[in-house]
Amino acid sequence: AEARAALTAKRTELRTLEDQVKALEETVASLDTTTKREKIVVVTAAPVTVKDFEHYVEVQGNVETAQDPAFASSETGGRLMELKVKEGDYVKQGALIATVNMESIKNSIAELEKSLSLAQDIYKRQENLWSKKIGSEVQYLQAKNQVEQLEQSKKSLEYELSKATVYAPISGYVDMVRVKAGEVAAPGAPIVTILNTSQLQVVASIPEVYLGSVKKGEAVSVKFPSLGVEQRGRVTDIARTINAANRTFDIEVGIKNDGTLKPNLLATVSVRDYAEANALVVPDQLIMQDVSGKNYVMTLQDNRAKKQIVELGKNFNNETVITNGLVKGTTLLMKGARQVTDGDKVEVIEEAKPTADARG
Repeated sequence: AEARAALTAKRTELRTLEDQVKALEETVASLDTTTKREKIVVVTAAPVTVKDFEHYVEVQGNVETAQDPAFASSETGGRLMELKVKEGDYVKQGALIATVNMESIKNSIAELEKSLSLAQDIYKRQENLWSKKIGSEVQYLQAKNQVEQLEQSKKSLEYELSKATVYAPISGYVDMVRVKAGEVAAPGAPIVTILNTSQLQVVASIPEVYLGSVKKGEAVSVKFPSLGVEQRGRVTDIARTINAANRTFDIEVGIKNDGTLKPNLLATVSVRDYAEANALVVPDQLIMQDVSGKNYVMTLQDNRAKKQIVELGKNFNNETVITNGLVKGTTLLMKGARQVTDGDKVEVIEEAKPTADARG
């Protein structure tokens, strides 16, 4: 009994001494400026983003007319008497473009009409005589044949004369005048070039590796850097062959023209080649790489920074898909993530939101 009482007393003394030691340690720690305190880093944090991710490939293209350029030409050669248009003029289909000098054909028609008049008179006389059984049938048939030949020759010359006028084959703008008034136009040679700019398209060359990703009818984004505008279009056609020189294939994208777009204008086409629903997406600036070459992000766990190794997927528009290493609900360190190391104690603060009248 005396031993038990002595043991109890000593234990009580020990607890008292432990409390006194702890109190003294705290006092010393608070007063000793040489003691190294644990670093606490102020950071912001947010859950990893989960969203539908899309990856686009950007290629250069040119604006072209959806309809090939049309050439207004004369079917017969001759000197241009009059040119009705100039470069930049808008013409409607069927509008008169130019007239060609066909004076020689007009003279030939005038001479032919005189011969035809005489032949018709002779034919009528022979027809009257033959109706009375006077003369021979051969003379009658010869006179009839002569009239028919001259009439056919007149039709041929009149048809040639109709070629003296040149009309616009399509509606559009005169892009180039190739033969001026007073100059000689060769048969079938273009006099003016006409472009229909109301229907335009963008033609772009896509690398061969994206052949399986581009589909006809798919919506794409088209930017015009020189104009600072962007519009949506759709892939209207895909080339049937691969360019052997650069391993690309062409696509055509239909666009709308409000009057500002011009043929040969430079364009940038963004074509979607990858999409993933509910992907874990991290901003590129949060992804770091250690000395061994592994990618990692800093996460929050029990108020401490934790280095988390991750595997990266597709990257677009400064965002990267994380294929392994993170799960939905993981909290990422945002601002200050590059100032901490694995295991550092952190203090998470809420980032101040701008007020309604904030500037800058």
